[in-house]
Amino acid sequence: MSAVQLGKNLKECGIATGNALARVALVCALISIGAGAATNNQRDPPQKPPPESAAQAGQPCADLDQLRKTIQQLTAELARVKKRLAVLEKEQTVVSLQDKLAKEQQRAGVLHAQLSGTIDKEATMQARVDQLDEQLRSENIDRALTGVGSLHPEDAREALRRRLSNEKRRVQSQLDLLHQDHTRLQGSLADSDLAIQRLRLRLIEATRS
Repeated sequence: MSAVQLGKNLKECGIATGNALARVALVCALISIGAGAATNNQRDPPQKPPPESAAQAGQPCADLDQLRKTIQQLTAELARVKKRLAVLEKEQTVVSLQDKLAKEQQRAGVLHAQLSGTIDKEATMQARVDQLDEQLRSENIDRALTGVGSLHPEDAREALRRRLSNEKRRVQSQLDLLHQDHTRLQGSLADSDLAIQRLRLRLIEATRS
């Protein structure tokens, strides 16, 4: 019983606070109650809050394990994606090199055909220049005019020489242009052949790696 409750009970029993005997009895009762409460406190220590259940204590560990598993799965998936990406990049590189090689080989074929045509034209033009040189010789001019009646044979020879010389200059001019084309095509073809060799080496390296 508490001191407050005891006081109320004493008042209900008709004990006035002004009575000395009542006051002594009240003090003794209060001391007795206080001593009893202290003894009870020593015998019964304050209760601790109930511990968490095993399920509640193990919940953080379970969440951590699940998080680790998720990270491992994502790491493995990332590794697979990187590996697949590397394969796709390699395939794309190989296809790109094959396309470039095919185009360069086609270009080299066109250049080779153009060079062959230029060489054939050069041979034809050079043969014509050589023929005109032969015709421009004095004895051949005289031979060409043999049997041709003319009152002014010198004028006839000069006219023939002039005509042959003009034709030779025209043919020679065309031949010079063909020589220039020949040189240009040879350089372009050499560059193309070098590019083809480099592309083949890169393609071999790409397929091996």
